[in-house]
Formats: sequence, C-alpha cells, structure tokens
Amino acid sequence: MRTTFSGIEIARRAVTAQQRSLDTVGHNVANVNTPGYSRQRAIHTAANPFPMPSLAHTPSSGQMGVGVKVAEVVQMRDAFAETRLRQELHNLGYWERLEGGLSQVERIFNEPSENGIDNALDMYWNSLQDLSQNPEDEAVRNVVVQRAEVLTETIRYTYRRLHDLRSDTNHDVAIKVDAINAAASQIAALNGQIARIAATGNNPNDLLDKRTLLLEELSSLVDIGIVTDARQMVDVTIGGVSLVNGSDTRRLVAEPTVVSGDGVNGSYTRNEILWASASGTWKAEIQGGEIGGMLEFRDQRLEGYMSQLNQWAASLLESVNERHAEGYPHPDAPEGDLPFFVTHPAAGASADHETARNIRLNPDLAANVWRMQASDVPGVVGNGGNALHMAQLRYERFADGSESTLAESFNALISGLGVRTQEAKQMVETEEVLVNHLQNLKEATSGVNLDEEMADMIRFQHSYNAAARLMTAMDEALDVIINRLGLVGR
Repeated sequence: MRTTFSGIEIARRAVTAQQRSLDTVGHNVANVNTPGYSRQRAIHTAANPFPMPSLAHTPSSGQMGVGVKVAEVVQMRDAFAETRLRQELHNLGYWERLEGGLSQVERIFNEPSENGIDNALDMYWNSLQDLSQNPEDEAVRNVVVQRAEVLTETIRYTYRRLHDLRSDTNHDVAIKVDAINAAASQIAALNGQIARIAATGNNPNDLLDKRTLLLEELSSLVDIGIVTDARQMVDVTIGGVSLVNGSDTRRLVAEPTVVSGDGVNGSYTRNEILWASASGTWKAEIQGGEIGGMLEFRDQRLEGYMSQLNQWAASLLESVNERHAEGYPHPDAPEGDLPFFVTHPAAGASADHETARNIRLNPDLAANVWRMQASDVPGVVGNGGNALHMAQLRYERFADGSESTLAESFNALISGLGVRTQEAKQMVETEEVLVNHLQNLKEATSGVNLDEEMADMIRFQHSYNAAARLMTAMDEALDVIINRLGLVGR
C-alpha cells in the first residue's frame, strides 16, 4: 500500500506551486506601470510520477502521481510585434527628426510675413520706384538706403540663423553618438548577466525586459540588426558592422571634419560618425533613426536651403549692381562708379562664398546718398531713369536655369520648403499610427491587465486554500495512524 506521507508531499507541492504563482501575480501587479515590463506567468505541470508500489509489480499497476510543480516562469511576449515595432521606431525617429528640422527652417524664413525677405524685397523695389519719380528728394534717397539695409540685414539674419541651426544639429550628432555608445555598453553588460543566468536553466525575465527596452531606444536612434544566439545573448549591428557582440562592444566616435566650400557655401567643420578600433577609424553607414534623419537634414536639406539662399543673394547682388552701374550719380556728387551692394566678409568667412552671410549696402552710398546712380543721363538734374530701370528688375527674368524673377525664385525656394515639410509631417503621422498599432499589439500580449491579474489572484488563492486543507486532512490521517491506531478495545 502507498504511504500516507506521500499525501503530505503532494499537499506541500501544491501549496508551494500556488504560492509561487501568487508571487508571480504580485510581481505583475507591482510592475503594471514599469516601462518595457512583460507580463509573466508560472507554468504548472504534473510532477514526474513513479510506479505504483505493489508486492508483484506489473505494468498494469500504473503510476502514482506525486502532485504539481512550477516548470518555469515565462514571459508573455509577441516576437513578431516586437520586431516590427523596432523596424517602425527607426522610421518614426527618422521622420520626426527631419520634420522637426524642416519646421525650424520654415520658422527661420518666416514667410509670408511682414518681417520676411519677400516683404523686404517688395519694399525695396517700391522705394526705387519712388526714387525714379523724385530723384532730387534727399529723404526719398534715404528711404532707398534704409530699405536696402533692411533687405540685406534680413538676408544676413536669415542666413545666420540657418548657420546656427546647422551648428546646433552638428552638436546634437555628437550627443546621439554618445547615447548609442551608452546603450551598447548596457546591452553588452546585460548580455553577460543573461548568459550566466540562462546557463543555470533559469529564465532571466526581468533582465530580458531591460535589454528589450534598450534595443527599442537604440532602434529609435539608428537602424539596427539583431540576432539572438542559443545563450539568449544578442548581437547588434549597424550597417552590417557589429556594435555589440556578446559582452563586447565597438564604439562610434563623432570626429570633427572640415568640409570644404562648394563655391556657394563656405567651408565648415562638421561631426562625421566613424567606427573606432585599435587599427584605426572608418566611416559608419548610418541609415534611419533619429541620427539618420539628423544627417539627412544637416548634410542635404539644410545645406541645400543655405546654398539656394546664397545663390539667390548672389543673383540679387549681381543684377542690382549691373543695373546700378548703367546709371550716373547726381551732378553735385563726387565722381566714381560705385556698386550698390557689396560683400564684406564676416569673421572667418570669405567674400567669395556665402553671399547671403556677407551682403551689405555699399557704405559709401549710405554715407552720401547723392552718389546713388539714379540718373540714366550724365550731368542732368532731376533724372531718375536708371532708378526706374533698377525698380523694373522686379519684373525681369534672369537666366539661372529657371527663367524666373527674383521674387519668383525666392518664392520657389519657400514653396519647395513647404512641400518638403508637409511631406515629413504626413510621414510622421503615418509612422505614429503604425507604431501605436504595434505597441497596442505588443501590449495585448505583454501588457499587465489588472482585471486578469485579479482573477488569477483569486484563482490561485482558492487553490492555495484547498492545498492547505489537503495538508490538514493528511495530518489528521497521520494522527490517527500514529496515536490512535490499535488502541480500540484496550
């Protein structure tokens, strides 16, 4: 016959299993608001039975069950949703960064507005129109000077802010590279801890959650590839180059590199992202993520708008100076042909580049407005023919490949910027919908639902009470056998 003590063991196993399940439920409830936490579940299985004891054992005697055990505590995760979420996070990071940069460029140009370049240009043309009608009025000449100074200052101010935005973006590149290195170091450290725990046969669930959260943060920064090995360690790559390999990492560095001017924009120093190793450095192929959007914005979009503004300012300077040179100053003014606009280089800049940064009204004209060459006939008082010709530049097309007027060329720049910004905004909205959907899909499996946990808590509590009652019954049975069996009739 079977021993009564086996009932005590079955009850003990039942109590232990229900208690561990209650502990798991409590762990879930405690981490309901923990970012990246995945719901855990204790898996119950029947303990290994053994043959039914008998004097003459035969296979027909069967096996005797010995109760329950918790085989393992597993995470409830959807691997497909997590992989897709990481893929969309780097797309979202890319478009968010690009949209944010383009929106700032829009605010810098501030068009249409009373303080923008387009309005300053219109006021400048109007002042020349007035000068053509009143060439002998010094006040009118002063208005032309003031309008020209407002126009050039607006151009320079806009360009300086674009230049500052490029510098700020360049600085952010170095910050994001440090963030990648920090995340890689933490992932490598977690890899080592996870491998050691997995080698003992246990599931390092909480460590896996921490690593998954770091991988999602890294995915938002840059497009990464992830491979998991048999030890539950992950290898992370960027552009095919290993960033994390087990417990080892390879560092990225942001190295200042001088970029030479292209004849339109001046040279400047920008942070290039390189792989660093004992044998040297080489360029990292960065795609997607915040850093990918940042590099795209800095090196392509922003650089392009600065180049277009420089070319437009150079066209303005050239066309106005060419037309101004066809005229003559007031007869009482000192002789000498003067350009209307000049380029005085700022500190560290070249007059041959960055026209938008250096364009200014000729200071000699500002000092003596009568030297303004408003007449188209030499030595004639009251002639404003050349001022009219200069004002007519507003309607003339110049050969820049587009055959546009100066205003149309500038408006084309602003229109193109608006289209690009709107495109980026639409992509951000699309990616946000996808990311939210995948996060909800992930949370449907991994998220902690307090109603479900409460139901499990009640279920395991009742099971625990029943197991405890079973142990009491077995204890009473043993008491009968030990203390009272054989005492009847004495």
